[in-house]
Order: sequence, then structure tokens, then C-alpha cells
Amino acid sequence: MNIELHIERVQSILDQMDLQKKCKFAAWCCNALIIEKKINENMTKITNSNVNYQLCDAIIKAGWYDFSQINIGISQKDINWNDDDPLNDMVETQGTIELLASIRNMLLGIQQKSSDSYYFAACAENVINWKDALANFPYSEDGKIEDENLKREYEIQLLFLDDLRNSIITLQDIKKYR
Repeated sequence: MNIELHIERVQSILDQMDLQKKCKFAAWCCNALIIEKKINENMTKITNSNVNYQLCDAIIKAGWYDFSQINIGISQKDINWNDDDPLNDMVETQGTIELLASIRNMLLGIQQKSSDSYYFAACAENVINWKDALANFPYSEDGKIEDENLKREYEIQLLFLDDLRNSIITLQDIKKYR
């Protein structure tokens, strides 16, 4: 699958939705990253705290349930770590970076409040980037699981968007297809 064409398709579908649905999609994408155990462990190691995870989780949940409750002034700038940390060479750090970028994209999309869905679609790309990193540096011995997860990510994003467009996503569906 061509990632550029996929993101264009995601953006085109999102352009037809209201801001609340766009936020739900972005939060769903962000949640796919934050539920990754390796990303959580890495963020805690890098920052020596669980506070950053809690902040990210709170922003994601607010995006899912009611984006108007998000304080846009709070962003990933509040989550810092030492760029010289040796953990930065780990694949999990790529996941942490994608998580923070995805949250930033969701916040920028909310801040823009425009019909342009660029930032919300970028959240989908952040998840694909993480799945691609795993496919290139797999945890499994042969990498087949990670490669299949990457291929499936394109499909489940479109399935979720279709469900969202048809208003069959419930408040309990933040982990749907995950």
C-alpha cells in the first residue's frame, strides 16, 4: 500500500466529517500508540516518570469523549526528555516519538477548527510509521507478525472511518479493531 495515497484517502473521508468525529478518529489513532506496552515502558524510562503517560492518556481520552475539554495550551512540550539518552536508539523510542507527534497533530487539528483534515489524517500516518518501524525492527524472530500488522493497519483505519462516517462508533469503541 502506498502511504501517501492512503493518507490522502483518509483525509478525503475526514473532510466529510464534523470536528467531533475527526477528533474521535485522531484519538483512536493516538490510543493505538499509547496502548503499546513497549511505548509506555519506554516513555517512563526516558522521562523517569509516569506523569507523561498520564498526561498523554488524558489528552487522548478528552479527544475521544469531548475535545472541547482539552486545554490546547497543554501539549507535548510539557513532555520532555534528554535527547542524548541512550534509549533514543531503541525502536520503542520511535513509537514514543510517533505518539507525541500524533497527539500534537490532534491538538493542532482542534486548534485550527477548519474543514482541512490534514492534522487529523497525520495521526493515521503516525500509527503507520510505528507499525513500519516494527516491521523493519521486529520483536518476533521472523518479523511476519509485525509485517502483517503493518498491512492490516491500512485496512483497519478505513474500516474504522467507515464505521465513524456511518455513526456506528460508540464511546466504548476506542479500541475497536485493535
